[in-house]
Amino acid sequence: MTPNSLNTKLKNAFRIDRALKFVWQASPLYSVLSGFVVVVLGVLPLVSLYLIKLIIDSVTGLDFSQETSLFDHDFSKPLLYIGISCGIGLITAFFTFLSDYIKKAQSLTVTDYMFSVLHEKSVRADLAFYESPEYMNTLFRAQREGPYRPTSIVNGLFAAGQSGASFAAVCWLLFMFNPILPIVMIAASIPGVLLRLKYSEKIYSWQEKRTEDERRSYYFHWMLTGDAHAKEFRLFNLGKHFITQFKSIRKILKDEKLYFEKRRAFGDFIAQSSATLAVFGSFVYIAFKTAQGTITLGDMVMYFQGFQKGLGFLKTFLESGAQMYEDNLFLSQLYDFLKLEPQVLEPKIPCDVPEKIRTSLEFKNVSFFYQNSVKNVINCVNFSIKPGEIVALVGENGSGKSTIVKLLARLYDPQEGSIFLDGQNIKAFKTDDFRKKISVVFQDHIKYQLSAKENIFLGDVEQKDNITKIKKAARQTDVDEKISCFPAGYDTLLGKWFKNGEELSIGQWQMIAISRAFFRDAQIVILDEPSSALDPETEMNIFSKLKKLMKGRAALIISHRYSTVKMADKILVLDKGHIIEQGSHEELIKENGKYARLYNTQAGGYT
Repeated sequence: MTPNSLNTKLKNAFRIDRALKFVWQASPLYSVLSGFVVVVLGVLPLVSLYLIKLIIDSVTGLDFSQETSLFDHDFSKPLLYIGISCGIGLITAFFTFLSDYIKKAQSLTVTDYMFSVLHEKSVRADLAFYESPEYMNTLFRAQREGPYRPTSIVNGLFAAGQSGASFAAVCWLLFMFNPILPIVMIAASIPGVLLRLKYSEKIYSWQEKRTEDERRSYYFHWMLTGDAHAKEFRLFNLGKHFITQFKSIRKILKDEKLYFEKRRAFGDFIAQSSATLAVFGSFVYIAFKTAQGTITLGDMVMYFQGFQKGLGFLKTFLESGAQMYEDNLFLSQLYDFLKLEPQVLEPKIPCDVPEKIRTSLEFKNVSFFYQNSVKNVINCVNFSIKPGEIVALVGENGSGKSTIVKLLARLYDPQEGSIFLDGQNIKAFKTDDFRKKISVVFQDHIKYQLSAKENIFLGDVEQKDNITKIKKAARQTDVDEKISCFPAGYDTLLGKWFKNGEELSIGQWQMIAISRAFFRDAQIVILDEPSSALDPETEMNIFSKLKKLMKGRAALIISHRYSTVKMADKILVLDKGHIIEQGSHEELIKENGKYARLYNTQAGGYT
């Protein structure tokens, strides 16, 4: 982090208005109630102090030379003051309970709200961010600090308000006795606060620097505890290796953080020692004044407790301020995340997306490269897909096939050239409206640990209650037969993460993903390696149905299996970001170019 960026963050650390806005939006009622409780609890300690003085003075004023009983008239005044004190104690207990409940309720409400803010921003963030280490660091810090820091700031604000009100009342009381006492209290509290602010900045800077190491340790933890790596970890006996890696990183993080905490704890000890000296130094003065007869015994107890409690109120007030400073310092990491601007921009005046494709989907001179790369992944690509046409995209790994899919789905925008739908640049459409017309089965499709029904209707959640259409989509890939065998049918949980879940084979999961794509009423269907886990018979059955389903729609298929590719109407051969051949299977075989060589090589493997 540069000095300028750190200075900016330190300035922003004093801005609690943004945290208050989050809290107010999440829980306005709790915020109002908290403010009321703060005022009440702030005043009650002063009332209690004064009642203690009245009790002691009224008792010491009694004549004990004569026999006195509990119900004598002379004892009625102390009894009244004690009764009032008891009532004040009960009121204090009630408002303390109320305060604790409101804080917990508000904390849960605000935390859930902040998770919603994070989730909303995350799902709207461009795909490019998820392929950037800098973004992942920002996201990690936002996830770690965002949910609970706003609540901590508001709790700190209310604690500071309550303590500040109580301190002001006690300070006025002591000032009337001796103006020096409030100054001594303030002087005794300042060192601890300055140390707290200093180490808050140090720990913040340390966490900024160590974010990637913390992410790496969480990555190792995820690998060690999740199911994605379970088979390989056991087969290759990798557990000890990654446990050692995890421990090594965590040891460095622990040692460095404990270094800061040790120094901060020592500073707290020095500050607490100065406060203790101030308390008992003031007690000497107050006791001396009592011995002189300047003040009563009740006054002595009141002033001493007032000084002691006032110091506690001031300490809480200043520490709450320091904690708010620290919280807001770390909350700036959430603001960094929320300030990220999308690179895929929405049009100011969007055009309507055609209900059905009339002419074509067309790439014109499209070139693209990823961030931190100077080399084009695809270079001056031109092709079109007409309604009802199935186009296959083939090429070696790294030739740019998946990048074309991302550009077509407008997960990225090309640096050069344009993509057109019926002659209109797709940048002119509202992104969500355009993507509703696209259905994609990615090579790394998701295995949702949800019901079979939900796994399919996620293709179009607006039609989640259309069970007839859900079953139709399942029948189109023949996965309906498998689902129907389960006792709970389409309500069966898929996967083994949760109780009563049923696991599927890799091929069956792929059929579920294709069913999800078929369920969506899309005009553009993209299948990225759709048959890699399917047996030849199932593959042939699905693609024979695909041709019927594609009536009036455009389809793009990416595959390394030429038994699938040869069924396409047109084949594009991609090499190092360039389309070097295109035509039907028969035409490309006759050309005897790269496609013919690739096809004959694969076909030769089956002879």
